[in-house]
Amino acid sequence: MTSAAGQYLYLTADLAQTGVVADAALAQTTERHHAELVASQYRAVADPLAEVSRSTAPGVIFELASGLPSERHLALIDQAVRSGQRVWLYWPGEQAVECVASERLHSLRRQLSGVAWLKRLCGPFDRAAMRWQRVPAALRWIYRGEFPVRRSDVLSKLDALCVGAAPPSFHSILGGADDFRLSGVGLYLRADYWATTPDDVSLVRELTAIAERLVCLIPHQNLFLDGIDARQIVMDQPRLTAGQDAIVLAPTHYWPIVKATGQALGPAYLYERMSIGQSAGAELSQLLGLPYIVEYPGSDALLREALNGTAPWFPELYAKAEEVSLRQATVVVVPSSTLKDDVVARGVDANRVLVDPGAAGIGRRLAAFIEAQLRREQPVTNIQTGDAYKDQVQAQWNRSPVGSHYVRESQPHTLEWFLEVERHRYGTYAPWMPRVMEFSEHRGQDVLEIGGGIGTDLAQFAAHGAAVTDLDLSAGHLGLAEENFQRRGLQGRFIHHDAEALPFDDESFDVVYSNGVLHHTPNTVAVIGEISRVLRPGGRAIVMVYAENSLHFWRKLVWQLGIKQGLLEHVSIGEIMSRSVERSANEARPLVKVYTKCRLRALFDGFTEVDIFQRQLVAEELPRQLQWTRPLSERFLGWNLIAKATKPRVNREVSR
Repeated sequence: MTSAAGQYLYLTADLAQTGVVADAALAQTTERHHAELVASQYRAVADPLAEVSRSTAPGVIFELASGLPSERHLALIDQAVRSGQRVWLYWPGEQAVECVASERLHSLRRQLSGVAWLKRLCGPFDRAAMRWQRVPAALRWIYRGEFPVRRSDVLSKLDALCVGAAPPSFHSILGGADDFRLSGVGLYLRADYWATTPDDVSLVRELTAIAERLVCLIPHQNLFLDGIDARQIVMDQPRLTAGQDAIVLAPTHYWPIVKATGQALGPAYLYERMSIGQSAGAELSQLLGLPYIVEYPGSDALLREALNGTAPWFPELYAKAEEVSLRQATVVVVPSSTLKDDVVARGVDANRVLVDPGAAGIGRRLAAFIEAQLRREQPVTNIQTGDAYKDQVQAQWNRSPVGSHYVRESQPHTLEWFLEVERHRYGTYAPWMPRVMEFSEHRGQDVLEIGGGIGTDLAQFAAHGAAVTDLDLSAGHLGLAEENFQRRGLQGRFIHHDAEALPFDDESFDVVYSNGVLHHTPNTVAVIGEISRVLRPGGRAIVMVYAENSLHFWRKLVWQLGIKQGLLEHVSIGEIMSRSVERSANEARPLVKVYTKCRLRALFDGFTEVDIFQRQLVAEELPRQLQWTRPLSERFLGWNLIAKATKPRVNREVSR
């Protein structure tokens, strides 16, 4: 198939058909971008290699139905790259397109062979471990004649739900400020079948008062609810109801019922009284995008209610089910401030936690809390970038300030809160950072940080005498950074702007610093060009991005999520990273990219003295016996690549 100028050859995922795509934006795509490509002029093809070889199109687009290209795809990509054509991979389900040059082709080959190697090497060990984990359950079956729980299967499902957790917003379902009503059908869910006489009459009455219509999906009929204007739907009992195996297996029984009810009713929101081991409510919230209210009395209370003093057999499953619900919840209702502090310490946004002691009026308080929650979302001003990935970045960091989920003791917006983030960052998380990032070495110089977060690193430069400027795409981050400086008595400039077009004159800064930011922007090459432009001759760029050749990438992302949970069969590694790398208290899925040292060095091609360092292994990533090797191991297996590059003092073109 021949193509006119500006038209690109398109091959379907099965390589059985070719088409044509005319998209001028593709010509500017150098890494991974959000895109919705529409192909036309389809026709069947018998020999894809011959089709690619004789094509006169300037580029070739390969549609993918799984996370990685196959060996056959790689052979075709290699042919196209060798012939001078540009190549892109396209995942229609993700609406993501990624450019593939020679170095990226080598990376894809490493990933494909690495996946095969991990399956051969780790698969037998993993299966053996799973069999060993089944021994206690098998012994219980022999002793009591009960079907055992497969912990690994339950945990894998809960892990997948945890990765996909994203609290939906209430948006416009709140009524006027005077009537405190939630519009639409509300679904009230309880799955604690062991509670034969649940005391929820007062709560249901309160929810009915603020709802247009309320439906109760419960495990037992409650005659006391008959006098309340709420419809009851009683779920069938699980086949097994005795013992803790039954508790862990119950979601498998309840999920089809909850799913069918949710799809039939089309509820506007979901309220669940949390119970141990149960995940059907969180799963329904994910499936339908339902705002999700969780009543959480605390882990100890849940265990007492279900087990009545019996030792838990599946503590890790109970804890993971709790985490799924808390991460998915739009609002978490707790009975005390102490429990709120515990929930916030587990990474839940404090603005999503409502303390309610159980007195009358929970309905009004809940509606007012949701209304206030929505009002807080409004003032944040987003930059209109026209790029879906950048919009996700703004959504992520406006509502989930970086580092804040590690705070355990301090109240937000206080000096101690900012200092606690700092202590964790340089004490527990990355002790190497102050020295490697040169915080104390730029006194009297003009330092620009791109994406300063809440100002933790930039404050170190300022405290050591640098004149600092913070430029951030996230208005939420920028406001916190300015507040951080005010609390510390430091001076700085704070600018809300996109780093792909820096609003500064040429040669304005001595140092440009960016830590963990440039791998979130679609056009990293453009940002590096802007860094070079605003640096003075001899100026220094210090940039950190994520490392592809790292323990975290291969063990957590590729092995645990991609292979064990099967995500790579359906989505790209880029999508897996967007879902899981950045800890989120909202539904945002920012773009995340990884780099090899070679690819990172190529970004700084116009600089001199380019040095690349590898760092960052957290203690949990190494066995206890190997903790002493951490300072050395992170230099080869670390999750961070740090590039330090100097802008030439003399223009290369002029010197030649």
